[in-house]
Amino acid sequence: MTKFDRVDRMKKPRTNLRLSECWLYAVDSPSDLARRLSTRGNELKVDDLSCFARDAGNYRLFSIVNEKGKARPIQWPKQRLQGIHARIHKLLSRVAVPMYLHSAVRGKSYVSNAAAHDPKMPTIKLDAKRFFPSVSRAVIFNFFAGPLKCRRDVAGLLADILTFDAHLPTGSAASSIIAYYAFKPMFDEIARYAESLGLTMTCYVDDMAFSGPGANKGVLYAVKSIIARHGLKSHKAHAFSGSQPKVVTGVCNTMDGPRVPNKLHLKIKNGFDALAKAQNAIEEERVLRPLLGRLEAAAQIDPAFKARARTLRAKFSDKKNTTLI
Repeated sequence: MTKFDRVDRMKKPRTNLRLSECWLYAVDSPSDLARRLSTRGNELKVDDLSCFARDAGNYRLFSIVNEKGKARPIQWPKQRLQGIHARIHKLLSRVAVPMYLHSAVRGKSYVSNAAAHDPKMPTIKLDAKRFFPSVSRAVIFNFFAGPLKCRRDVAGLLADILTFDAHLPTGSAASSIIAYYAFKPMFDEIARYAESLGLTMTCYVDDMAFSGPGANKGVLYAVKSIIARHGLKSHKAHAFSGSQPKVVTGVCNTMDGPRVPNKLHLKIKNGFDALAKAQNAIEEERVLRPLLGRLEAAAQIDPAFKARARTLRAKFSDKKNTTLI
């Protein structure tokens, strides 16, 4: 069997593997890791992995400023490193995960996450504060050295490859699935607690929602305590009665079905207003990128927005200096 034979046999990969069947399980040396992360056309050496383990030169650093003027730092892996992160994500995504998880799962999304909750039921939700920056190199190392049974030097190398400044980068293709596995014991504990109360629980990255007759502020307090015990802080905690519309992972759950939330409607309106005021092609491009992203997000809830995005793309497709098309 050649080094790529196993990869070739997985062209139609199973997505219900046990963790012990993952291609990253029990890696016993850096050279073995390089072999397992290699693909046709991208054969890796140990020296390559050592280079990818460094922060310097491997990330593009910038900030995204929200409507309130608050800057969110982004650490975006450069092309070759992002390819390694995507490879790790792909291998881990073949492992079966609990029903409650809707992120980093093929066929699921933030829309399916919201749809799992009955809009007639009381619902509570919260998330982890600064989740990715709180996922440290240490907990990632513990995942690879523990459940994945990698040799300790390999676990350390993987932890270095997957982190920036000793925490998960915000722009990595692997961050969502690594964050899940790093805190899987916490999510599983919360899921068992919810199940004991007869509640439906979903998780999308760090956004957790619970619905059912017993979903109340007492449950919210108990979940916050579990999160704190695992070393994280929670915030954005909300409780909704059965009769209220409920925004869950960006979808407004109503008695009449899912709706685009008012907040997203407003951002789209503001985007079109800003586009109309743009003075040149550079300003148009700066506004167009987030606006198209918001239209595509809304289209997953209401297909009418897909036509609006298509019309907008067509209108600006011939604009000079536009890199979106």
